[in-house]
Amino acid sequence: MPKQGISTIGATVTIGENKLNYVTEFADIGGSPSELDATCMNDKMKHYVPGVQDTKSYEVTYLFDNSDTSSDYRVLEALQTAGSIVPIIVEFSDGTKKSATGYVSTYIVGAKVDELITAKAVLMLQTDWTTTNPA
Repeated sequence: MPKQGISTIGATVTIGENKLNYVTEFADIGGSPSELDATCMNDKMKHYVPGVQDTKSYEVTYLFDNSDTSSDYRVLEALQTAGSIVPIIVEFSDGTKKSATGYVSTYIVGAKVDELITAKAVLMLQTDWTTTNPA
């Protein structure tokens, strides 16, 4: 019998060869296609056909740390500087993996009193998401 949902506990995000240490949020995976108007003069209601899917950029929020060479921020900043297309893998606790590739950029998010400093990794996706189902 299928489970009634899974927790985010144990979910991981890997960008390039680096599993991020302190992910707090990741964006929707996928998106709906644009709607192309296919309405004709003799139609009494609008008709649409699906167009191109636009996933825009894919964002991952993580806790900022730049204390050593393996910190998420430093690793992502190096990938940004390299300017290469890298893989991203989001893996869920049930073993489902969603994979794509893209260019990486990262930045520190504005902060206010009494909160942790966060940063974002933004991937300009270059491939569609693929799914690897659990065994």
